[in-house]
Amino acid sequence: MLSLLTRTKSFRDPWVGHRGLNQHWQLHRRRVALAETLCRWRRWLRPDQLASLQRDGYVLIQNVLPDADFQALSEEVESAVSQAAQRHQLPINARPGFRPKQPFPGGFDRFDGGTLNRFLHLDEQRFPCASGFARHPHLNAASRQLIGLPIDPRKMDIYLTVHGEETRTHDLQKDLHRDTFFRALKFWFFLRPVHREDGPFEYVPGSHRLDPLRLRWEQSTAEAASRHRRQPDVSGSFRIREDELPSLGLPAPKALTCPANSLVLADVFGFHRRGAAHAGRERLALYGWNRPYPFLPITW
Repeated sequence: MLSLLTRTKSFRDPWVGHRGLNQHWQLHRRRVALAETLCRWRRWLRPDQLASLQRDGYVLIQNVLPDADFQALSEEVESAVSQAAQRHQLPINARPGFRPKQPFPGGFDRFDGGTLNRFLHLDEQRFPCASGFARHPHLNAASRQLIGLPIDPRKMDIYLTVHGEETRTHDLQKDLHRDTFFRALKFWFFLRPVHREDGPFEYVPGSHRLDPLRLRWEQSTAEAASRHRRQPDVSGSFRIREDELPSLGLPAPKALTCPANSLVLADVFGFHRRGAAHAGRERLALYGWNRPYPFLPITW
């Protein structure tokens, strides 16, 4: 029962996915509403510094760093990615679903279907420029505005995405979804340009708002999950079809193509996905997140 008071979102959990509590007591709806209320309390008196983040649920900021600073950071990261590829050849995967982490010294690989996610851990001695980016004022402003908490500089990695072949091993991250039942922040600081064929981050503007239609959708989706207790391996990150968006009063997803030196910040309670891409195309970013404990008005 204690799992109900945690971040746990998977309906394979016997309490989160309890059929009676969801069917008769609208358990999921109550968890979502309580988390939202406490998040509003944490954000009380926090200034809204990024207007589009408040309005749309995401913001795209270009030319984030001065040219010289960006060049130094980019060279530092590109060198690390190249060295990692020489020591640990990029693997391939032919099995569906989310695959387990494959650790190696300094990082790990993880597959979403055929898409490879390579993460390299940051430390200040080896990556002074990249580590320093965690103190950028845009990150703290967005995190405090969104969830009422400062950014945690430890929750940032170098992130290389290599798209796979979709016809054989579908990438579940390319289905529209929301990550959590509460507000959480993710960001990508792109070190290379992101074109359409690179699979840009896509977001449904305004889908972060918890209005009555969205709350009803959350509960009906939870009831279906608790009845069937069968999900793709998405750990409670509810999926939604694009043709369902109009019933919630929502527009089509927007693809956030951008030049290098661009920062994307998003509330991942809103619907989003990894865009379709040509097999073998890559994205390179500094990637971070802030996923709070949802059930305290003041948290860590």
